[in-house]
Amino acid sequence: MTLTELMTVLGIIGIVTAVTVPRVVSWTDRVAVRRSAGEVAVFFDRARLEAMVRGARVRVEFRADSLRAVLEDGSGAVVLARGGPSRHGVAFTVSRSVIHIHPNGLGAGGANTKLVVWRGAAAESLTTSRLGRLRWR
Repeated sequence: MTLTELMTVLGIIGIVTAVTVPRVVSWTDRVAVRRSAGEVAVFFDRARLEAMVRGARVRVEFRADSLRAVLEDGSGAVVLARGGPSRHGVAFTVSRSVIHIHPNGLGAGGANTKLVVWRGAAAESLTTSRLGRLRWR
């Protein structure tokens, strides 16, 4: 292989890498954000189910590093605890970090909450309602 052929091959590899790397980074951002949003959605649904099954009000706490659901029946027992979205390297904002769910599954007080998970250009938005529903866009 001559020096010209080697330089041509290296040039082609450089061009392919320059085109591919940004797409791979964008793809990994979307995967991390989607995974984190899915985990938050599943956590919320499980916390709501715990309130209905146990017949007790549950306090749901959303933090970037942790998600917790705590019984408000006087015991203060933690019924669910998970790592937050930050463990996947994504940013997380929430309009209300603590919401309450009644034993019938309905939100208490200011249960309307917007949660946003993002990294790079990828973002997912989740919204809870007073009816206990979670909308994911």
